[in-house]
Amino acid sequence: MTEGAAGTARAHIDGLLGWWRLAGVDMPVAEDRADWLGLKTHIPPAAKPSGQDAGADLPHDLNQFHQFLAASPGLPESRWPGPRILPAGAPAPRLMIVVDAPDADARESGQVFDADAARLLARMTRAIGIDMSDCYVASLSLVTPPPGTMDPALTDQLAQRMRHHIALVEPAAVMLVGDRASRALLSTEPGPSAENLPFVNHHGGIVNAVPVVHPRLMLGQPSAKAEAWRSLRRLARNCGQ
Repeated sequence: MTEGAAGTARAHIDGLLGWWRLAGVDMPVAEDRADWLGLKTHIPPAAKPSGQDAGADLPHDLNQFHQFLAASPGLPESRWPGPRILPAGAPAPRLMIVVDAPDADARESGQVFDADAARLLARMTRAIGIDMSDCYVASLSLVTPPPGTMDPALTDQLAQRMRHHIALVEPAAVMLVGDRASRALLSTEPGPSAENLPFVNHHGGIVNAVPVVHPRLMLGQPSAKAEAWRSLRRLARNCGQ
């Protein structure tokens, strides 16, 4: 290459590098975006997940936790219309009953389950020697969600809050009513013939759990009661009821 040609090539290279420097590309790797057009565009920080479960500290006293559930404006389910149905029962119960959400037909009465489902649950627990007065009833969501709005991310937030809730209640065992509650909280997937109960990991340890189908299904399909009865017998056998 002649001296003149080399000088021309160098000029082209310097010009190209100068153009990229003006464009903001002046190093191989940069952590920040370059303002190529000189507009000084403001890039807002990433939004934090909404809802109180995105890092908020929950009360560690059960009475204060009840007050928090009743009054906090930042609960994940606050986006939905309808009343909050609060948990009911005494601490350290023989059985804590957890469902995904209150029955739509029971909202006006302030109960988690409607009258028919509540009567069936009372008969089920009484069959293994537990009165409903020895039970604590709660739902993952305090508000009945509109159909199709309980997405996995929201369910995970509600499940984490429920694990904290279970630790505060300190039940001897937990009954998970319906598929959604079971999928959200169970640490193991129980087989149909498993002898040992699955368990729920909560913020204070673990507790035996028994999954049962929702009373709505049992009332509509009496054959579903047989599987629920088998689950209850496993609970009685494993927990000494």
